[in-house]
Amino acid sequence: MTTLTRKLPALVLALVGGQVALASGAGAAPGLLGLLLNPPPAPAAAQAAPAAPTMVQVEQKLASLMYDVGPVDGNFDEQANSAVMAFQKVHGMDRTGTLSDPVTARIMATQGVPGPLVPDGEPNRVEVSLAHQVLFLYEGGALTKIVPVSSGTSKTPTPTGSYRIYRQDPGWHTSRLGRLYNAQYFVGGYAIHGSLSVPAHPASHGCIRLPMSAAEWFPSHVAKGTQVVILGT
Repeated sequence: MTTLTRKLPALVLALVGGQVALASGAGAAPGLLGLLLNPPPAPAAAQAAPAAPTMVQVEQKLASLMYDVGPVDGNFDEQANSAVMAFQKVHGMDRTGTLSDPVTARIMATQGVPGPLVPDGEPNRVEVSLAHQVLFLYEGGALTKIVPVSSGTSKTPTPTGSYRIYRQDPGWHTSRLGRLYNAQYFVGGYAIHGSLSVPAHPASHGCIRLPMSAAEWFPSHVAKGTQVVILGT
């Protein structure tokens, strides 16, 4: 027993040496010994998914793109909903007003504001795209606000062309075209005005309907004589 006991370490070393030699010749150590001698690489650390932007960040981004979000307070209120709707209209997206993940990603990835519809327009002017159902306000030659609108239907279309604001009526006013709030008349009896109903599609009797939130500040940013350009595109 004593002789065998002394020979065991030598036998183990010989066996291990043989396995190592085999592993070297085959290119990989098989079995448990192979795992001990050539352990698999540690798995790469999982990449943490980027944090979704907060509502405040989305509002800040929309505001930087000149959409009328109102107070940047992290609340998805009616004004923020209108801003998302305007963004969707400008970029040819479904007009839902919903801040889904794809819409949020598109907003956060957008760089720069839309180009002018009228490159040679006056520095202070209003541009309205009937195709996209949006209004662009220019002040001092720069785009300052983008607002969703609802224009006239196919039966009661909004006139296209270049006009000027000729009359301003503060508060509520009833005309043959309906109830108008803070109306800014640009031709005949047609006006840009606030309305309690501003759907994503044309729905008026020919006027340009604004969300009530926009109708509150809009009159103070235009004056009599301000150019109003209505385009079918």
